[in-house]
Amino acid sequence: MIIVDKLPFKIVEGEAFKYFLSIACPRFSLPSRWTIRRDCLDLFNSMKSVMKNCFEKDISRVCLTTDTWTSLQRISYMVLTAHWVDDEWRLQKRTINFCPISTYRGESIGQAIEKCLRDWGIERVFTITVDNASANSVAIEYLRKKLNHRNASVANGKFIHMRCVAHILNLIVQYGIKDASVSVDRVRGVVRYIRASPLRFTKFNQWVKEEMIDSKAQLCLDVPTRWNSTYMMLKVAEKNEHAFESYLRDGHNFFLDLTAGDGVPTFDDWDIVRRVIKVLEPFYHLTLKVSGSLHVPLIHFLKY
Repeated sequence: MIIVDKLPFKIVEGEAFKYFLSIACPRFSLPSRWTIRRDCLDLFNSMKSVMKNCFEKDISRVCLTTDTWTSLQRISYMVLTAHWVDDEWRLQKRTINFCPISTYRGESIGQAIEKCLRDWGIERVFTITVDNASANSVAIEYLRKKLNHRNASVANGKFIHMRCVAHILNLIVQYGIKDASVSVDRVRGVVRYIRASPLRFTKFNQWVKEEMIDSKAQLCLDVPTRWNSTYMMLKVAEKNEHAFESYLRDGHNFFLDLTAGDGVPTFDDWDIVRRVIKVLEPFYHLTLKVSGSLHVPLIHFLKY
């Protein structure tokens, strides 16, 4: 339960949890969080031993994906996931490493991946998929040399470096919508303004009903660095254009507050937004297809 639901070990010391178990199973002796921690670690080591044996003997070739990012605490992390096809032709994947790294330098990333591969006994690497950061190119070249020295690569590692299709699409779209950034910022501003207050949100929904807008989707605020969330925000907002106009006529503060920022969306802004939505839609659906984790998505990429 703790592993699946990602719960803290100290949950077993909570008063409500103790009371719940005393009713559900009075004879059960509740272990301490230190015992839970030890048992989880023992379970991990047991499963790791089984997987390590599979990597060394049963699995022909492994494909890897990796990425790095920085947490809110300014700690840099790297994750490494192994993908392979089992004997029954089912796609399998396991996260085999999640660790802090000292720097984003390419060689440091390569050394961290190499250490993990040795720890898991993985020799036969087919491909490594990364995003288009320059440091990743250095890391892959480092690993390619190491694998070639052990005769563990295919075609001398010529095709080991795979660039993430979803990331390439992200770069294309982010660059493409720069020309519409003013209109997008204005729509983002009105959505943020209305969502910032429950009273405003309730009032806006009343105008949606007044305008008889046939849409059950609620306003959503995007994450500017994730263009697919921007697409969803614009798509919902555009359907409620008339509700925004009615809200603007009804609320003087609405106009004043937004004028102090990016401004209120004009008729031309909404026209631009409709064009942006039309352009982003095929990219959005393609991203959903190539981001599948339960099937091999390459065929969709080749088809497009």
